[in-house]
Amino acid sequence: MIALSASCWGQQRPERGRGGSTTGRGTPKEPNVPKGIYATSHGVVKSISKSELMMAMDDEHEMKFRITRKTKFVSGDKQEIKASAIESGQAVAVDAETALDGSFQAVRIVLKSPGAN
Repeated sequence: MIALSASCWGQQRPERGRGGSTTGRGTPKEPNVPKGIYATSHGVVKSISKSELMMAMDDEHEMKFRITRKTKFVSGDKQEIKASAIESGQAVAVDAETALDGSFQAVRIVLKSPGAN
């Protein structure tokens, strides 16, 4: 009987926080924040088209991101913007996931405010 209760210890129900929701599983407070965990890359836009963003990470490194219908474009103050608001030379942060073919797919592109790090 003791062995059975010890093996079931990890199968207990998760603790509930205030309001009855499970701890850490609340709804996102910002609607323009993607659900999930994504790698974020920071850099300067070299070029942008309907389907692709090329970003300079530093003097020697560049990254290419695929833009899809699901890609969100957001300003530094978290407001959704149009893709046409992003131009070459602007600082951006890109939340991306890896596609099945190994390329990077942009989930969210954040236009950084001038003077922001």
